[in-house]
Amino acid sequence: MMTDTLDVYVYGMTVLSTIHRLEGPFPAVDTYQEIVATYGMPGGEGGNAAILLSHWGLQTQLDGCMFGETTAGPLRAYFDRYGVDCSLMPVLPDFEGWRDIVFCDGEHRTIFGWFRKNLFGERTLWTEPCEASIAAARCVALDPFFRGASARAAELCVKHRTDYVTIDWRLDDPIAQNARAIVCSREFLEREYPGADYGEVLERYHRACRGLVIFTFGSKEMWYQTPDMPRPATLPAYPVTVQDTLAAGDTFRAGVVYGVVKGMSAEDTIRFAAAAAAVCCTRFPSILEPPSLDEIATLMKWSAD
Repeated sequence: MMTDTLDVYVYGMTVLSTIHRLEGPFPAVDTYQEIVATYGMPGGEGGNAAILLSHWGLQTQLDGCMFGETTAGPLRAYFDRYGVDCSLMPVLPDFEGWRDIVFCDGEHRTIFGWFRKNLFGERTLWTEPCEASIAAARCVALDPFFRGASARAAELCVKHRTDYVTIDWRLDDPIAQNARAIVCSREFLEREYPGADYGEVLERYHRACRGLVIFTFGSKEMWYQTPDMPRPATLPAYPVTVQDTLAAGDTFRAGVVYGVVKGMSAEDTIRFAAAAAAVCCTRFPSILEPPSLDEIATLMKWSAD
């Protein structure tokens, strides 16, 4: 892919996920639960976003995690299927690759992985952000997890006046403050601002950040505020029959990126992102068959009617 025709540069987490569907709820300690289906497929905030954005017709380049000797083959095959350019991601010798193991029971998912080891170990297992791609892109999907490299990616976006959308980062950090949009999940808010009034937290983000701030709460209504809005607004989630929530947040962020690229208003961007996430939740595994633009449009029209 030529960088002068790039719609989205995704700098983020990509893993090879082993996903187990359970027959019933996740078991308590020293009990048993049956596995009814198992899938091996791409995962991670960046990898899932790249598949979705390419599936929606945007020229997408993926970067961030290095491939491992075990993960390179299956991940490249998936990304090739969807037309995602992952040429910036090398295979690192003597590295198995970024992986996780996920157990899903429909409403909930439990993730096991090696992320602390990979992020804080002795080896650097991710690439440096590509300045040429950031300069060429219409928007960047930026995961904040790669420490100084993520900060440099945000700085390059500011340098080249490239909009970026990020997730789950504290309001006192420049990555959050300079984003065109930041999406904060309930899980993140509970972890980073325990016991806080989320209305007050949103107001603090609103004062600190230059872009759209969105708080998501699973199946409950979303809160959002733009710099020119004196007060926050809410939007309801789309009611669907949930089969899997694993990639709902990744899909929502991808929807926000799509809205930015397409020049949508803040409200339309959030409605699109929420509908995409809702469609994603109706299948298992949720990202195995990415939601189409037609499915998203149908759900949005049905809800409006």
